[in-house]
Amino acid sequence: MHTKSESRHIRRLADIAWERQLRDALNVVGGVISEMASGKLSPFDANMAVHQFHNGIARELFFTYSRGNPWDAVCRALYEGVLTEDDLVNVSDKVRTEMKQYADCFQEYEGIRSPPTTDSGD
Repeated sequence: MHTKSESRHIRRLADIAWERQLRDALNVVGGVISEMASGKLSPFDANMAVHQFHNGIARELFFTYSRGNPWDAVCRALYEGVLTEDDLVNVSDKVRTEMKQYADCFQEYEGIRSPPTTDSGD
């Protein structure tokens, strides 16, 4: 369980991560619109990109960051590099440690690193 202050920091980190990921996705759409304006793509192609954005990443980000406890989303964003150590500067050491441990679980799950081994003493 987190204190009110810690929960506020976690929610703020979720907002930062959401904004960064949304900005990146919108930049892609902006590039498509620029290509349409220069004649490289048709308006139909641009329209399709906008619909794919709306029905894809925009919805995914909305559901990831707006529903329930932001803890999972923040830890995932830390693991994916969306959030950095600099973003954690105002977070308590306890929460920072918990986030890193949780992010390590993503690495294990995705096979990036092996779980720690225990010495059986054999």
